[in-house]
Amino acid sequence: MFVNDNVLKRLIKNAWKGAGLHIEHTTEGWFAMSGFYWFIEVDDQMLSNKIKAQIVECIGELPAPGEGYLYIKGHDDQMEIPGTTYRNMMAQYDKLSDKTYEFTNVLVKAKNGNLQILEGLDRNKIMVPEWAADLIDEDAVKEGETKPESAASDNKTPYIIWRNNVMAIAVFKRDVRYEGEREFLEAVEDVSLCWDFVEEED
Repeated sequence: MFVNDNVLKRLIKNAWKGAGLHIEHTTEGWFAMSGFYWFIEVDDQMLSNKIKAQIVECIGELPAPGEGYLYIKGHDDQMEIPGTTYRNMMAQYDKLSDKTYEFTNVLVKAKNGNLQILEGLDRNKIMVPEWAADLIDEDAVKEGETKPESAASDNKTPYIIWRNNVMAIAVFKRDVRYEGEREFLEAVEDVSLCWDFVEEED
């Protein structure tokens, strides 16, 4: 899994303690989970032991194939119909794969947490929570996995997707909420923020 286990464990726990942790185990062998602002689909044979342990710590046991639930700390588990959490993001990515984005070196300070800016090939800019950059970890892939492909999205899709051969991650985009954010994005509309840091020559 091309994720930072510690970041994902924190997201899982925060979702369970907050608005809820959605988990679905499909009969086709996919394990899907989502919280506020994020969702993940992974081949159930590739779900890491650390993440399994964190899920079990929160909810008690993993759902069986064909089952899906909403888990909220202090509340009874709520069964959900198949397809509530699983969205087949692997297939969704295929439709977006020519509309790729990469992280820039620019952060936007916001009231409820910093935002990371990503830039598309056409210099279009989108914002996601800063933790998204920490969640994606290319060096965490295991045997049998490929490196993740570039993030992809379009103007009609409310989230951006990363994918490799065994899993997909989506993070919802953060809309512009403040005038300062709008003014900044308009000012850099035609400017690339994907620069490299180069040491100044003596």
